[in-house]
Amino acid sequence: MSVAKTKERVAASIVRARADLEQALADLEHLPEVDARAVAFAAHALGNYLAVTGGTADLLLGSLADHPDRQVRLWLEGISHATNLMTHLATELLRHASKTYQPRLSFEPVDVSVLIERVCHFYRRKAAEKQISITPDLHVEEPDARADRVAVAVVMDNLLSNAIKYSPHDRVVRVFVRAEPGFLVCSVQDEGPGISEEDQAKLFRRGVRLSSVPTGNEESTGYGLAVAKDLVDAMGGTIWCESRLGHGARFSFRLPKYREED
Repeated sequence: MSVAKTKERVAASIVRARADLEQALADLEHLPEVDARAVAFAAHALGNYLAVTGGTADLLLGSLADHPDRQVRLWLEGISHATNLMTHLATELLRHASKTYQPRLSFEPVDVSVLIERVCHFYRRKAAEKQISITPDLHVEEPDARADRVAVAVVMDNLLSNAIKYSPHDRVVRVFVRAEPGFLVCSVQDEGPGISEEDQAKLFRRGVRLSSVPTGNEESTGYGLAVAKDLVDAMGGTIWCESRLGHGARFSFRLPKYREED
């Protein structure tokens, strides 16, 4: 093909590409406005589903550690890595969208003792990797809170994962529930390094990383506690931290008890 014909083909391709670009820009004007709440909801839901996928992949990696076919482990490690990447993307979407997002919750009687026991069971294997034991004390006479089941699970997931993340090896994480007049209080107590007063003033803010660092090279996004606070606030509760340097930290949240008239 001659140089002249080649130039003609390149020029024709540029013209077509420019026409396609102009058409695409025109089509953008007719797209519906993106709803930040819908994006945040989708990111939040995606994050929850990915947590299940990642947890399942980790359980399979542990169960199939001695599988004779090495390729099986490589496949599972690939799933785990891809899940971590997608989780990071979902976190970024939630971070940008949640500035104007208010979660839509579905209130019902939630047995917090049963729900928290399930979260503890899920995290026992991850804790065992650092020789950390999880000790629950969840007995209360009336364990039902007026809350959103998924939201409570997300809050507990954030608090318990943080306790494991920042605890040194061979420690104990205590999880307990107690009753107050009209409320249930759920707490997670760790034996980590504690949190300074300066860092405590920054807690529950979006994107804030504290001076403490994870003890097992775990990732920290700085948004977990902010999400937890948003959800607890939306359920009519409160969340707080009690800590001294060198004496661990206790994170607690309070939820209204369920009443028959609710």
